[in-house]
Amino acid sequence: MQPPGRWSRYPMDLLTSCYRLLCRHPVIFTLGLSGVVSYLCLRMLPPAGGGPQNPEEEPPQNPEEEPPQNPEEEPPQNPEEEPLNLDPPQPAGPGDQAATARTQDHFEVERELPISPEGSIAPGEPEEPAEEDEDDDVDDEGGDDVDEEELIGPHYTVEPADPLYCEYDSSWETSSGSSRRPARDATRPPPSDYKFNRFQSAAKDMFNYRHDYPSLQLSDRSRFQGNKGDSDMPNVEFYLGRKPSVPDGVFIHQFHRDWWGDYAKLEQVHTFIQWLFPLQETGMNYEAYELTKREIKAFCDDDTAKDNLQQSYRLMLDFYGIELSNPETGEVRRADNWKERFQQLNRHTHNNLRLTRILKCLGTLGFRHYQAPLVHFFLEETLVHRNLPRVKDSVLNYFLFAVLDKAQRRDLVRFAYLNYEPREEFVWCPEKIQKRFSSQRNATKPRRFNPAESSLEEQPPAKRQKE
Repeated sequence: MQPPGRWSRYPMDLLTSCYRLLCRHPVIFTLGLSGVVSYLCLRMLPPAGGGPQNPEEEPPQNPEEEPPQNPEEEPPQNPEEEPLNLDPPQPAGPGDQAATARTQDHFEVERELPISPEGSIAPGEPEEPAEEDEDDDVDDEGGDDVDEEELIGPHYTVEPADPLYCEYDSSWETSSGSSRRPARDATRPPPSDYKFNRFQSAAKDMFNYRHDYPSLQLSDRSRFQGNKGDSDMPNVEFYLGRKPSVPDGVFIHQFHRDWWGDYAKLEQVHTFIQWLFPLQETGMNYEAYELTKREIKAFCDDDTAKDNLQQSYRLMLDFYGIELSNPETGEVRRADNWKERFQQLNRHTHNNLRLTRILKCLGTLGFRHYQAPLVHFFLEETLVHRNLPRVKDSVLNYFLFAVLDKAQRRDLVRFAYLNYEPREEFVWCPEKIQKRFSSQRNATKPRRFNPAESSLEEQPPAKRQKE
């Protein structure tokens, strides 16, 4: 370190040296002074080639050349991905590094968002991503099936900046033009409303179901099945009457014959529902089997298995005080003992989980046209007739978004909005969609669903279109 005060003596020392040089060598001093003055004049003139005026400033970059990239940051390589809206390169300060980190985090969130493939992978083949359509929803738009407003087009395109936008609700198009659904605007804080936060949490689960569990690996689907016996299609064998349930040891025909009307047993036993309505996800009974792709295809191709599933559906509807009035369309209505059964359903809320499983199973195993009538029934009971208050939240968060047909799902959302009170607290669709619904004076409730009139053919999950 320099001793204090030394820098203050430098100007005096310089002047003393210049005076001595002038006295001893006047010619040399005159030439040196002329050179210094010439140099300073040249520095003050504007450069002819547009070069930098200040030696400390960096020359501007050629706009045709790519700016230097940080070796730790890799730009997205997929040409189909939407380019990030990054700021021009800035000097690397602490604030800029934090901004770059936030940008990278946002990009990773978008890349991790699961997107459904065009169709499911055939049994025994590795899972590979298929081509993606502009709309990331599995279901058909059903344009010819929707009444007057048709619930499609620019009026039903939402922006991520919408206060009630949910990135996992694929019921509405977005204006991104990309096959992926954009993440919520990171600069806009999410609503603090408890209802909306709960809806977002449920929407992620239902998004994974509607997109055929894209994040679930084949090894995960069979992780519990290594020590369960030598059967490779246990759910199909159970529904064909060749294998009993575990641990109850009950065959399918015994469930239909001996458990019908035994409401105490159906209420208290919790290990049968995973056998009657299997899914590609685990349940509370770890001795049950998760569905595989091979089982789904075999199940949907077997009339006996599908007939038994319909009978299992009737069994549980009777337990809830409902009956299947039209097996062709899936229409349901109140049973004669509905008042007594509704009291039990409202008291024991674990049945909300069972109903969600039933709706998912219907959509997976060939009865997706049964979903919308059952959901409409519960919307009418909870929102119009004000029954089942402890079921209402599950109807709006889960039942509604289990419907695979997007046209029917939108119609059900409209019915829910127009019958929900207070309407300003409705959070299950974006604000722009709510305003559109409010402007429809003649739309009071959705039509009754008739699969014969739907433009969407019933298909097994292995042949679903992109939702």
